[in-house]
Amino acid sequence: MIHLLPTCLVSYVLVSTVPVSLDMTLVGYSLLGAAILALIFGVVAWFRSSSAAACALLWAAVFAASGWIWGAADLTAAAPGDLVGPLTIWIVAIGLILTAFIAAEGFIEHQRAWRELRQTPHKIGDHSMEWVGLDDSCTSLGLMLLIAVFAQLSMVLKCHWASERMVSLILGVSSIVTGISLLRLVTRRWRIGLADIGLGLLSVGVATLFLTVLPFEPIALEARFPARFNTIIIGLTVMMWVWIWLYGVWHQQLDNGVAWTTAGRMRSRLPRIIVALAVISLVAAGMMSGWPRLRLIGGHDATFLRIGFGVIGHLFLILTLIMLARRWKHAPLGVLAGVASLSLCAFLVIRLSVFSEIET
Repeated sequence: MIHLLPTCLVSYVLVSTVPVSLDMTLVGYSLLGAAILALIFGVVAWFRSSSAAACALLWAAVFAASGWIWGAADLTAAAPGDLVGPLTIWIVAIGLILTAFIAAEGFIEHQRAWRELRQTPHKIGDHSMEWVGLDDSCTSLGLMLLIAVFAQLSMVLKCHWASERMVSLILGVSSIVTGISLLRLVTRRWRIGLADIGLGLLSVGVATLFLTVLPFEPIALEARFPARFNTIIIGLTVMMWVWIWLYGVWHQQLDNGVAWTTAGRMRSRLPRIIVALAVISLVAAGMMSGWPRLRLIGGHDATFLRIGFGVIGHLFLILTLIMLARRWKHAPLGVLAGVASLSLCAFLVIRLSVFSEIET
């Protein structure tokens, strides 16, 4: 039997941190009710399955944090930019909760293994670390975080309490820490979903950190978004090269083509992650190419510096995809390289047409 934190203490902390007020929105009350139901399920499952209890307590903590963050926010009246603050806090809070539960699970399993080693050393080989419910919960929450980070990047990152550079720094660090935590859980129990989401969060977190070097504040909106898209392209392409390098290094973790370590197993996932990063980069490239033609843009994106960096970002992505397609004999990567070339052509045509409009 694995002993988690005392139920009464967890109940007190979760219930006391949720904002119960008369002006709380329907979303807040719904999340509060979900947190209470998950907490009740955790108490019921306490003596039956440690995995089910940990899963219920994890979701209770997530719902409680969500109720605290979104309970007082009027989502129907808020502008898109006003969601930046609550969404950023939510991403950081859920990431910290996930990291805390993964660390607690590792500590509990380590203590149990040492206890069994001292008491019944002849049964140490039978030690099992199967927390299936917690693993599935971490996988679903990690996917939610990955989607939330992408949603955050598509908004105006500046909010009333932090600049865009600060929000990018918070998002990047939080994504990297959460991704490392999920990969740490993968080292204890191999799960494909956890490995993919952990690698994805780590990649997006590093690409988000690249946004901190941009001079956000003095640049207008129509110039800031193309610069952000181009930086995301470069950041994701850099992470593609990191995974390419690790794909070669982790070849030593194979024994006659069979993986015998966690790194060897993750090596088989790296090509899929690279293709996913390439697709995301192409989406950002398409947005950067067609940005001046969107109706909500009142100005032009036609400065030589941004055009030069846009061409560099496209070429960096195209050359990477061509190299991978030739090395791995991977036809889809060649198709993606062709799509990236079309995006570069569209980028140049639209910018040249903008120049002609300015001259006339």
